[in-house]
Order: sequence, then structure tokens, then C-alpha cells
Amino acid sequence: MSSQKPSNSSTLQNKILKYYRDAYASYRDSVLWGTRVCSTAERQKVERQERDIKQGVSGYEFILEEGLKPLLWITMNLCIPLGRKRGQPMKLEAWQAYDTIVLFGWVKKDDHARRRFVDAFWEIARKNGKSTFSAALLDYLIFGETPGVRGYIGATTLEQAEEVFVRCEKELSLVNKGVSVANSKNNKVLKWKDGVITAIAGEPKDGKLAYGTVIDEYHQHRDNGLINSIRFGNISDQQSLLIRITTAGVSLGGVCHEEYKKCKRVLSGELDIPRYFISIYEVDEFDSPDDPSIWPKANPNWGVSIDPDDFRANYDSCKASATEMLEFKTKNLNMWCHSLSRWANMPVWMEKCQWTVNEDDLFGKPAYGGLDLSSISDFTAFTLDFPLEDGRHVQISHFWIPDAMVETLLRQCRIPLREWIEKGWVTATPGNTIDYNYVMDYLNDCYEKYELCFIAADKWKINELVNIMPPWFIDVAYEFSQGMKTMSPTIRDFEKAYLEGKISANGNEVIDWMMSCAETYQDSSGNVKIVKPKQRTESRIDGVITSIMALSNAKTNDISYLGDVSHMITAW
Repeated sequence: MSSQKPSNSSTLQNKILKYYRDAYASYRDSVLWGTRVCSTAERQKVERQERDIKQGVSGYEFILEEGLKPLLWITMNLCIPLGRKRGQPMKLEAWQAYDTIVLFGWVKKDDHARRRFVDAFWEIARKNGKSTFSAALLDYLIFGETPGVRGYIGATTLEQAEEVFVRCEKELSLVNKGVSVANSKNNKVLKWKDGVITAIAGEPKDGKLAYGTVIDEYHQHRDNGLINSIRFGNISDQQSLLIRITTAGVSLGGVCHEEYKKCKRVLSGELDIPRYFISIYEVDEFDSPDDPSIWPKANPNWGVSIDPDDFRANYDSCKASATEMLEFKTKNLNMWCHSLSRWANMPVWMEKCQWTVNEDDLFGKPAYGGLDLSSISDFTAFTLDFPLEDGRHVQISHFWIPDAMVETLLRQCRIPLREWIEKGWVTATPGNTIDYNYVMDYLNDCYEKYELCFIAADKWKINELVNIMPPWFIDVAYEFSQGMKTMSPTIRDFEKAYLEGKISANGNEVIDWMMSCAETYQDSSGNVKIVKPKQRTESRIDGVITSIMALSNAKTNDISYLGDVSHMITAW
């Protein structure tokens, strides 16, 4: 029993319970009544809870007292681990209390020991106590809720996993006896009574049977390998809880951003995942980062661990540096941003260019291709542009990589490459280099399915395909220079088309990622060229190049772009 518990324990417990009941109600009301500065996502979280209570969730019921159990245990058994309040009893803020009560308050109607939520996603700006908060929840799961269970803290590096691990240990050991820590090269182990928490990094070789898991800084994970290992290991445990905590980042094609988009759909009511708890604290899409009135939206601990004066000073310091301002937006305002000097306006691309068409409806339609044959470390890319009757363009893209490069690209690029392969957007060909016979087979299929008018290809490598392609390829393929003077007008055409929402990659997430990678270089004459960022070896732009080539091909060769040609007709 914690040394901080007084003899009059029941009186203290009643005070704690009353504090958290009041915190739950006051937070809820402040969000719903508009007296709290909060984002759309935060309001939707509370509206989801109210809707679930009113309409019911099949098989589950919300019991406030069940949600109070972890809060009581945390306050009675844990203390603040770091900072000037180190060693004081842990008293969670109203937003933390609300999230905890919702997470643990939903239980099985016929078995209150079984929780509704098995997944949780928190996205919060830095310095808002998310590591301390998640550590407290994990301590409760492993040492307070169920005896003899195991917990894990997973991150991309062991150093990152330590951020939560240290807090788990300090929260316990400062007021409890018998806490032990064992360190090794590959992990760190925390034991108390008969519970165990292990900090790990990377991808475990086998499934981990975890009762509770915290995945830290999820935006840094290149794929879901660690999460899947733990999830598959827990398939028989209906009580295991997976908690993802993160700030926003710049990898708009990564697994975390994809999960973020899914979570936003759940909060908006578009997608129903009943056993997924979601809490996102962010500024809204059209908020200006220069407006101090919106800063508390991403910082629920505003005025607590976030000092408004210090926050303003940090902003003033960042304004002079584009690099630091990007960091301020992602880490302090929780804004997903494309990286510095990027060419594409990704918010516009993600808003206006995500419309799709049924690929079966394109059968037999005129198509104009762009082909870029890669080196070993890049993607070979092919894009088909289909001009639509309303003046828009839909593009279908496919990519090839050597199978031997999959693991390397996963490490370098931090992209869900295996998922893209499974979805059919990327083909991994056997061996260390791309087998162009696979490219030939795909182009043949396109030739049979569509009216394949022309294919624009890089003149330096087109001969590699000519030697293996059927005779029809020579009839439709032509050399396309990727030099600056050739590319500049086509880049501007593509940019105009996407800014107006007149072009779409038909839902291809590989293109979304590559668009977020692209930078431009401009010469003294005003010509521009799409380039890979010099400082970011994880970036690829091959699909952007072929998309631009395909649109240029269509606009150059499609008769509908010629307009009124009567002036060109002469009498014989």
C-alpha cells in the first residue's frame, strides 16, 4: 500500500471520486456549451460519447463508477514523476479524467469486468503530459486492474520507449516499495508485485502476449509491424488494450497519418468502429497558426503544463525560421504538414483531389501514359491519364520495386509498403533489380483494356523496354525529355489542374505520399523542375513525374484540347 495514503482512507477516496465526477461533468458541459476553446475533433469526441449513451452500444453500457476506478487507483498509488511537482500525488486534469472515464466506463452488460474499448488513439501536442498520462494508464492496467499480467511500451528506438518507461517506474517507485528495474541492450523491464512492463523497440520476432501496450510517437513508425505483432499475440485476450500516443508529423503517406484520417472519420460519424476510443487535440483545418486564440485547441493543458507566455515566446522565436516554424506547427499545434520547401499544397490535394471513379468504367476509354524506369533504389512508375467529358482527369498509377529492396525501403521511407503491395498499387519483382518483364505484362494488360493512345517515356531508358515489348509499343511510345525546359510548362499545367481539383490519383496512397515529398528547383529564367529533397533520403517522387508526363501527354495529343481548329483548315 502506498505510503501517501492517510489513515482516513475512505474520506480521501470520497473526495477523490467527487473531484473526478465533477471534472467529467464540467469538461463535458464546457465542450458542448462552447465555453471551452476546442477543435471540431474534440467536440465530436464528446458528441460521440453523448450519442452512444443516448442511443446505446450493442452489448455494452456506460457506468460512470467503472470509469472512476482507474482514476482512484492512480491518485492513491502514483505520484508526479518529474518536474517541480515531483513526488506529489497524481491529480489528473479534467480532460484526462474525462478521457479515462469514457475509456474504462463502457463495460459488458452481463460482465462489468470486460471493457468495450480495446484500441485507443491519442494525438496531443508536446508538453501536454501525454507520456505521463499514458504511463499512468499502463501502470493501472498492469499493476492495478488485473494481477499477473504483462505490459509493453513500444517505439522506434529504445531511447524513445524510455520516455514512457521512466515515467511508469518513477510514478510507482517514489511512493511504493519493491519496484525493480532491469536493463539490457534490447529492452528494459519494470516489475512490481506480480506485474511486468517491458520497453521494446523495432519489430519483435514473435507475438507479444500483452494485457496493456503503449505505442509511443506513432508518427515515427514506418509500418504497423510492432502493433500487429502485439495485436496478434493478444487475439485470445478480449481485455487487452492497445494505446497509441503521438503528435502530428510530416509523413502524409505514413501509417500514422492513415490512422489519423481513419480516426477523423470515426469521430465525424462517417465510420463506425465501436471498440475504438479516439481523442484528438488539434487546431482546425482553416485556423491560422498565427492566431493565439486557437492555440489552446491543440494544448488541453493550457495554463497548466503549458505556460501561455512561454508558448508565445516560442512562437515568436520560430517565426524567423521556416524550419522551426514547421516544427512549431507539427509539435506545438498538432498540425499535419508537408515538409519544408515542398512543391504541393497538400491540404488542397487531400481536400480537392481525392475523388474517384470506378476503374471498370474506364474500359475502352482513351488513355495517355507516362513511364519512368528507375534505378535500383527508386520506384519504376507508370501512370495512365484518362480525360473525362467534364474536363477533369483521373489517373491510374502502378509501381514496381525489386523484392530485395522492400526491407531497405521500409527502413528508409517509413511507409506502409507491404500494405501497398497487398492493395495492388506496387509490385515487388523477384531479385535485386526490377524485372522489366513484369512491367511489360502490365502494359500489355493496359493495351488490351484501354484505348492506349500514347506513352511518354524517359528517353534515356526507353530502349530497355523496346527490346522486350511487343510491336505495338513502338507505335505508341515516344521520348519525353525530363529536362527543365520541357518539364516546366507541364509542371505548371499539373499544378493548376490539382489546385482546381480537376485531377485525381483515384485514391492511390503512393501518389499521395510522393506528392508530399516533391520539391521544386527554379532557375534564373523562372523554369521549374520537380526534385527530391536533398536532405531527405526517404523521399521518392517517381509517381509525381509520371503523373505530370501523363497529363502533358493527354493535353498534347487528345483532340479535345485542340479547341477550334477551323483556322487551321485550308482549301485544297
